[in-house]
Amino acid sequence: MEPLQETDRPALCRMLEESDDFPQRLLYLYRRRRSNHYWTFIAWRGDKVDGVLTGSFDSDFAEGGAFDSFELPPAPHAFLERVHVRESARAMGVGRALIEMYANEASARGCSFIGGSIDLSSEPTARKAFFEGLGFAVSGLENFGAHPTDVLVTIANR
Repeated sequence: MEPLQETDRPALCRMLEESDDFPQRLLYLYRRRRSNHYWTFIAWRGDKVDGVLTGSFDSDFAEGGAFDSFELPPAPHAFLERVHVRESARAMGVGRALIEMYANEASARGCSFIGGSIDLSSEPTARKAFFEGLGFAVSGLENFGAHPTDVLVTIANR
């Protein structure tokens, strides 16, 4: 697991293009460098990218209202925009490792909460179970959130 380097971008895009369940309309987000607001982390196995996680570390969820069902600590909050793992690598813990790396980074940056929205385009029940299994609370079928330390403790105890 490591932050995305520009030289990694072609391999990341190949993985996403080959994916049966990555929304191809979002591929443009990874074809070129985005603002410094979002960070991208990737997981390698040999010479192939097995997973990607994109998020930010400077949100304030109290401003938008989408996370009102959570008891929010003071900002900054980390917004986990997207996590995607190659289907053949999902049983290997790649997603868990990406979330762990992100939670460690969020904690190191002083974030008091990690939140995001579940992609409802395919397999929302499996996605909900994935986040709940890592210590996140899920509000309805859409938003998830947790303190970074709660996520890290849950992962350490698995």
